[in-house]
Amino acid sequence: MFTSPRDLTLDDIPSAMELTVAARWNQTPEDWNLILGLTPHGCRCIEAAGEVVATTTLLAYGTVLAWVGMVLTRPQYRRQGLATRLMEDAIANAERDGICTLKLDATDEGRPLYESLGFIVEGAVERWGRDKIASVSNDETLNEELLSQEYQWGRTIPTHLFALDEEAFGVSREQILNELSASGGNTSANGYVLSRSGRLARSIGPCIATSEDEARRLIATHLDTRNSATGDPEDWYWDLLPANAAAVKCAREFGFTRRRTLWRMRRGKPISNNDAMVFATAGFELG
Repeated sequence: MFTSPRDLTLDDIPSAMELTVAARWNQTPEDWNLILGLTPHGCRCIEAAGEVVATTTLLAYGTVLAWVGMVLTRPQYRRQGLATRLMEDAIANAERDGICTLKLDATDEGRPLYESLGFIVEGAVERWGRDKIASVSNDETLNEELLSQEYQWGRTIPTHLFALDEEAFGVSREQILNELSASGGNTSANGYVLSRSGRLARSIGPCIATSEDEARRLIATHLDTRNSATGDPEDWYWDLLPANAAAVKCAREFGFTRRRTLWRMRRGKPISNNDAMVFATAGFELG
């Protein structure tokens, strides 16, 4: 009835999006395209009756780390071991490629499966949201002249910020940041923030900064930039690490509220990073 795991292709994206919609996740066809482009052999699926019924993705950051995401199964095919088969397939492929560590963000429902496969919890990751965000430029901590000079809008990330990002995240992700920055972001000497469109809401992240004040200014500028550019307030998501109390404080200040909690999990060697600099993650499927 079910096929063996195989590579997902561009032709499969409409079918994969049906799983995304059924799970009420935020990813778009462009997100699937992004991951496929970055790791064409890391996106895997199982078929039944000529349609994709389960998926997983494995995004490699060199051989140090790979991120597991998009673990999805059509509702009518759940609890038949398909996610387990695809996770075992992902682990085997990672081991074949010499990848030392796997990470993922797990729901409460998925956590027992990942624990059975050797993943351990590193901490929580939370999704915060705000509906139809308005301008935040009335924040008294912001100065228009300063923001115009130091918190620039653009579609590329200055080279010096890649080293800052690697310190925060733990491994280099220059390639994916170049891809994500095409949607636009704000940068300064000491940090950056990006965002991208989603099926349900626009997502802030990643955001890396050397201090709470720097992150606050970057994010406030970015929200105002988007608001000015579109002329129409947007719904927003913000995925953050609650262990970073400064990130939680910023989210609250901008009117975001906690929507859901997931679990950041690891299989393999721990990776040295700096969560205090992570003010927004790239998303549950990217890390």
